[in-house]
Amino acid sequence: MSEDKREKLKEFYFQIKECMECELGKTRTNFVFGSGNSSAEIVFIGEAPGRNEDLQGKPFVGQAGKILDELLLSIGFNRSDVFIANVLKCRPPENRDPKLEEINICKKYLLEQIEIIDPKIICTMGKYSTQLILNTDTAITKLRGKVFRVENRVVLPINHPAAALYTPSRLGILKEDFQRTKMILDDYENLGANAGLGDLADKGPAVSTEPDLQKSKNEQLGLFQ
Repeated sequence: MSEDKREKLKEFYFQIKECMECELGKTRTNFVFGSGNSSAEIVFIGEAPGRNEDLQGKPFVGQAGKILDELLLSIGFNRSDVFIANVLKCRPPENRDPKLEEINICKKYLLEQIEIIDPKIICTMGKYSTQLILNTDTAITKLRGKVFRVENRVVLPINHPAAALYTPSRLGILKEDFQRTKMILDDYENLGANAGLGDLADKGPAVSTEPDLQKSKNEQLGLFQ
């Protein structure tokens, strides 16, 4: 099964890596597909590639990535145990916020990755991934710390690791979120259909599958296992 998922991800990568459906395709250095374990039980979703990610073609390789690595280690994981992706696959110029039209074009790629990997838990890091996956405009500050179920998966909104760069006190909150994630994973089979779920859970499936709302091949294929 894991080999099958890896092959599907490889095939999908080759299908979309030359995407030019929005203006970001003209300004990117590299298409940042995502990286990690193709059979991961947890998928972490950020916002968009930054400068370092654009240059290296890998997600979370800057200072925020170092914090993410530390947080993963705090619960006994490393990058090869999870899958890391972003809402957008290309860097917005000057690291500006993603535009709605860019999200609506690009989200189909992320949703297909989720379908292939089929994780138990999705950790949405920050505003854009949280609002996309939960299909809500509720602020991340009101969603963080709650547990949601989207279709057959648990969704945990958490702060973006970059938040700890600007507000160090948030590192403690992030550590709590990661400990909660590990606890839920460890007790996943006993998690009831509604146990501990947030108040968006009753609104039905939160993920819309509608598409509207240059590294070498070897290097890129090494991004996922």
